[in-house]
Amino acid sequence: MLELVWPGKESTARDCVLPSDKTLKLWTPRARPEPPSSLQEPAEHRIMAGDNLDALKLLRDAGERYDVIYIDPPYNTGSALTYKDKSAFSGANASAQWLNEIYPRMILARDVLAETGVLFVSIDDNEACHLLTIMREIFGQENHLGTIKWRRKRKPSFLDKHLSATLEYILVFARNAAVCPRLLGAQTEESTRPVLNASNKDVERRIPEGMSALCPEGEYAPGVYTNRSLGFRLLDPLVVRQGAVEKGARVVGPFRIQQELWAQTGFITRYFGLRRRVLASEQKRRHAEDNGTHWPTNEDAQAELKAVFDGERVFDFPKPVGLLQELLAMVPRESPQPPQRCLDFYAGSGSFLIAALEQSRRDSIARRVDLVQSREVVRGQVAHQFDDIAEICAYRVITDSRRRGFEPSFAFSELAQ
Repeated sequence: MLELVWPGKESTARDCVLPSDKTLKLWTPRARPEPPSSLQEPAEHRIMAGDNLDALKLLRDAGERYDVIYIDPPYNTGSALTYKDKSAFSGANASAQWLNEIYPRMILARDVLAETGVLFVSIDDNEACHLLTIMREIFGQENHLGTIKWRRKRKPSFLDKHLSATLEYILVFARNAAVCPRLLGAQTEESTRPVLNASNKDVERRIPEGMSALCPEGEYAPGVYTNRSLGFRLLDPLVVRQGAVEKGARVVGPFRIQQELWAQTGFITRYFGLRRRVLASEQKRRHAEDNGTHWPTNEDAQAELKAVFDGERVFDFPKPVGLLQELLAMVPRESPQPPQRCLDFYAGSGSFLIAALEQSRRDSIARRVDLVQSREVVRGQVAHQFDDIAEICAYRVITDSRRRGFEPSFAFSELAQ
């Protein structure tokens, strides 16, 4: 196994084993549209303000386990953002400092990930190689399910010195790939299927009155009809008027479906063949792919935030709700209950929770989301309204969820001594 070594690695690994000396207490966000929920259950979603290292320890020690974890950690780019970015490390050991933040949190992420759970981690070229190496060390290379390529912006920047960076990556890891369910992609676009199979025995079916017919109008006499080498025998005269069967008839052929399904979904093709529509319940989902270049971008995410914050740019490089919906949709669920447990411990503007609400509306799978966001101080023009990123997150999840027609309940807490 390949191991990455850097100054401070051993001490940070030892520290994450120790319990946290923090506790959770009720937090009342300053910038809120209405009083928040209490810490008492049943709150559907929890938002915790404070250091995510302590929060992860508390969650681990409380026996919390999550089916899906998504994080968008610092990229260690040194960029000047609207808040004091902890990723803007300096000096010759900038990557070592970054690793000392990320490494213990990845260990704890594995601890709170369910045995069948999946972890998604966003990153760019700057630290992708280091992150992949330590995650393979922590989770095992066999549990690296793949790396999704995501197009973060539609147009390249001409300010880049050599190559314009338009792609980012999402590392996908399982706690245990042997029991992790297969990740799923979009549904197939199959709309029709054949109803005859040459190897089947001939059986009698009835073409009912009102069945859709794409063939020319008129009366079709009894006899044998062949379409694409598959034949059937019409026993009675069949009348077609205005795109539908006006007078039904019996037909004999090597049918592969029963009369009930044939009557519900069947139709006559343009060249007088027999075929049927595919029901929504029969649609299958493709295997998930590592190509996310057609998903929503950072530009979409900025538009989403501006709709909530009266046109202000309150956050740099947020992730779009649609991107996170795509990730949530990849993780299958056999039944809509119990709720799928989800966690984002670098919550930022809270997009992951909004994505969970939207995806639950789409697929009817219940989800409970926990968010953790530190109290990093906000800088720039939004400082007059929000003290820190946790305040932005709290305001966004309440305001945006209700703007979209949801009425979830929230429990707000903060880590304290």
